[in-house]
Amino acid sequence: MTFLDLSGPTLIVALLGATLLVGFGADWLAVRFRVPDALWLIALGLLAGPTLGLISPSSLLLVAPILGTTALLLILFDAGIDLRISLIRPLAGSALLFAIASYAIGAVALFGISDLLLFPGRPTLSLILATSLGCVSGAVIIPLSHRLGLTRGLGSFLQLDGAVEDALAIIAVTTILLWVTPSSPDLALRLTLSLVLPLPVGILTGIAAGLGWLLFLYEWQTRRFAALATLGFVFLVYAATEALGGSGILAAIVFGGVLGNEPIVRRLLRRTRPFKISKDLRRIEQEMGFVLRAFFLFLIGMLVVPLLPSLTEGLILIAVPIVLYALRRAIFLGVSHPKKAPRGWVNPASSLLGRGLTSAVLLILAFQTLPRTSVLLFPALMVIIGTNVVMTVGLVMGMPSVPRETDAERSWALARADLLSLEEEGDSTNGGDTPSASSPASAGERLPSGGAPPAKESPAPISGDQDPKPERSSQKDRPKRQR
Repeated sequence: MTFLDLSGPTLIVALLGATLLVGFGADWLAVRFRVPDALWLIALGLLAGPTLGLISPSSLLLVAPILGTTALLLILFDAGIDLRISLIRPLAGSALLFAIASYAIGAVALFGISDLLLFPGRPTLSLILATSLGCVSGAVIIPLSHRLGLTRGLGSFLQLDGAVEDALAIIAVTTILLWVTPSSPDLALRLTLSLVLPLPVGILTGIAAGLGWLLFLYEWQTRRFAALATLGFVFLVYAATEALGGSGILAAIVFGGVLGNEPIVRRLLRRTRPFKISKDLRRIEQEMGFVLRAFFLFLIGMLVVPLLPSLTEGLILIAVPIVLYALRRAIFLGVSHPKKAPRGWVNPASSLLGRGLTSAVLLILAFQTLPRTSVLLFPALMVIIGTNVVMTVGLVMGMPSVPRETDAERSWALARADLLSLEEEGDSTNGGDTPSASSPASAGERLPSGGAPPAKESPAPISGDQDPKPERSSQKDRPKRQR
């Protein structure tokens, strides 16, 4: 052993430790100053890789896609657990239309800019760059929406948008790579299946996996390592879905959605015992997702070879994030329903446009398939950094108008959503009587004004039009119980 010798395994362990510490600090800065943590982690990678040359980038190409895909899988699975059908149902049409239009128009704009100005005469490179960077990154906007304390309605809208755009980008890039690689006799069939199968297979596999795993959690959730077993099952569901030709990312968020909407499943399975997803499961998968995402963003910074662009290319790369922001804002105003997606959501919906994990994973996969696409990594990194900077500026400037809620209001909203789901599923069984519905309703009345979808009117005592007398009587009874 040589004194102060940082090389080989020692250097790698030191970089891993530095990545975790920087990730922790970057998360604090993201909460305190609204600066995305992706910027700090990529900057650390640029310092350790291209600047100081501590590790050769070629040795990281096999590891980076695995870390990125796993981190994205855990983040979207966690987002699915927070989605409630009663909250999503009024928003689903607007969210899906917004996600599809945002990805399609953004990809077309990027293709035009790239083909005309960045890579003229090389349409394959422009197409891969556009389809990879056309989507917002769910791994960026979903954690940030939690940190900002957005209302449940707005948060669900953005989570669904991020998940759908990620799935569309993965389908588009994998189809293009299949098309441009050396042809095979069954190429037409493979292209057709790559376009037709991902969405239905991903949804059906996610539903089946969620229903099956809930039966496991009903009996084994309190056992040691049940949370790790759940994460292992998520990975298996992803692998099985991809093997069947489906979208594994979509299956993960649907799987999480089934677990999050367990009250409906419990009613369908005719179970009476209460059940709640363990906090240990949420904590473990969130921490693992954080670690994997931090390592991946660090590796992205190490893989990029910095180039000095010309003045024209530099101006183009600076203008691209601003163009994407303007397009996203116009799309939201054009396709969203004013009553279901209020106009007050336009600033956070248009500002949360950060690219990151998904785009980087897709570009690395493209580089492994077509080595000539390595020239895309640097302009892609510039677009990723630019969109995160624009996102930060937009959120800071528009923060006073962003609909937000406290932790208590978020808990009430989730409870209210579960009660609404139980009521809708249980009307035929018990006439819609839900004994504990009055408390969440009184707290949930504030949510529609903050941007959440209005609750359905129903005969159960969940409606926002309740008589406040029972609340006053309960307040009078409280001192008597204390005495």
